[in-house]
Amino acid sequence: MSGAATSQPTGSGRERQPPIPLFDSDGMPWTAHLSLGWIIFLICMTGGLLAVPIGIYLGLWLKMKGRSASVLIIYTLIACSIAVLFLPEARIPATLIDGVSLLAIGLWFFGAFVTRQQVQHYYAEREGSEFQLSLLLTGLLSVWYINYRIRPEFPTPSQS
Repeated sequence: MSGAATSQPTGSGRERQPPIPLFDSDGMPWTAHLSLGWIIFLICMTGGLLAVPIGIYLGLWLKMKGRSASVLIIYTLIACSIAVLFLPEARIPATLIDGVSLLAIGLWFFGAFVTRQQVQHYYAEREGSEFQLSLLLTGLLSVWYINYRIRPEFPTPSQS
């Protein structure tokens, strides 16, 4: 995984770029470029479950920006919980299913607010001003809303 984030020298002395960059040229997640229309379309088409990989992706982005790995861990736990819930009912006791369901729901909301806090602190440290994210919209739309609100830093590193 470390090879995906760094360039490796080739035999000709030039650095080889990864075949698919993890983030765009501004260092932003590719999903941050989705318009509101695309976000609504993806929510409807996936029943909101695409939020889990987006949460993992935002967690990875925050980790690469020097924040803690908590968002990445939370959304990975949600993904594991959902995988357990998709197992056949005969293999898992009903009490375990209830417990995993409650854990997933709790982590879903907790993850949204941890992501909100991490993103706000990242922009506040980077730009020196408060980055507003609505508590209500964070609670209702989770990482969909946070992903929609992410923007390139101001000033950009090339302007500093």
